[in-house]
Amino acid sequence: MKIGFFIPNATFDFPGSPEVGGIETYSFTVGEALQRMGHDVVLFGGQPKSGRGHRTTTIPLELAPYWETKSIPDIGTRFQRLVQRLHFAWSSREAWRRHRCDVVILAKPFDWPVAWFWKRSRPELKVIMGFHGTDFFACDRLFYPAVDAAFAVSPRVAQLAEDHVGLRPVSIPNPVDLEVFRPAENPPARHPTDPWHLVASGRFVGWKGFSHLLEAIARLRRDKAIDLRLTVAGAGPEQEKLAAQVQRLNLADRVNLCGRLDPIALRDLMRSGDLYVVPSIGLDACPISALEAACVGLPLLLSDQVGLIDFLTERDLATYPAQDIDALTAALRRLYDRRLDAEWAGHTARHARLREQFSPERVAQQVLDLIAYKLNSLAAKEHRERKDFALL
Repeated sequence: MKIGFFIPNATFDFPGSPEVGGIETYSFTVGEALQRMGHDVVLFGGQPKSGRGHRTTTIPLELAPYWETKSIPDIGTRFQRLVQRLHFAWSSREAWRRHRCDVVILAKPFDWPVAWFWKRSRPELKVIMGFHGTDFFACDRLFYPAVDAAFAVSPRVAQLAEDHVGLRPVSIPNPVDLEVFRPAENPPARHPTDPWHLVASGRFVGWKGFSHLLEAIARLRRDKAIDLRLTVAGAGPEQEKLAAQVQRLNLADRVNLCGRLDPIALRDLMRSGDLYVVPSIGLDACPISALEAACVGLPLLLSDQVGLIDFLTERDLATYPAQDIDALTAALRRLYDRRLDAEWAGHTARHARLREQFSPERVAQQVLDLIAYKLNSLAAKEHRERKDFALL
């Protein structure tokens, strides 16, 4: 079976850059797992602009020109993204025709009109939609019938999708590259007198909530009994604003904005940490970086906007109400008191619990099971129709 990933953003730039996040990481990780399982995989992505690149991969890439959203008239972000995807579909059309994929996996509603057009000429094509968030736009439901089956990366996102399109997708979590994101074999011993090391990462955009985390760190600093450090990895349009906030709050000796890190460097940062924090103030469907941190062995502190609450238990995470800095500060204070709790802080035991749940092969198999279920359902329907016709 030939499976195509139609995810233009996957190759715009390296993961962690402003336009490349979890969806793009997903396409590479699951695509490579499908390859290892014997399937023919191709990824349709945008040709990186000058000075940019994409991660190395074993997946054959079909790269085509694309328009950056900033070059499209600004009458709304979703309008810009829709135009970007329609243009990319046009510029990649010859490669699309040449590969004749049996199945195509999409990740944005902006691609539904493209899928609708494809199925007019190739009705046998199976279109699988992966809901990683919302990004809905006006009239998109007119094109949703082109989608044959769908999954969502968390039950919360599945509910939002059902509310919008009227059908509930199955829930399949994001995967983690477990060859990289695992605990150190011989980690250095942690001592009660060591500073408590918090780690966070992601794109520096407002809805990720990093400014709230900095405010909470400033409040905790007033408590002389809590010796902590925060390292935040990432890049994005809010970087200068966050750096200025660090200076304004006099946190330069406590907070390190270390920039975008490659996977190995990010893993090593996580290994040095005691707690991973996701302070998102907007819907954060299933952040791969948080799963990576959990598989390295870190316990998690998540706002209630983070979809991982649906997959993990209190053994591995704590939560607080998003946008409530007082609640975030109080949660951090409580977890500081648990930092030496062996069950809470045990990296190796946590990795052992989670590795099977989030392995790329397991996630890829769940996608294949969804495809097989759809194909079997269609075959059964055709069989019933032929049988009914024979009885006439």
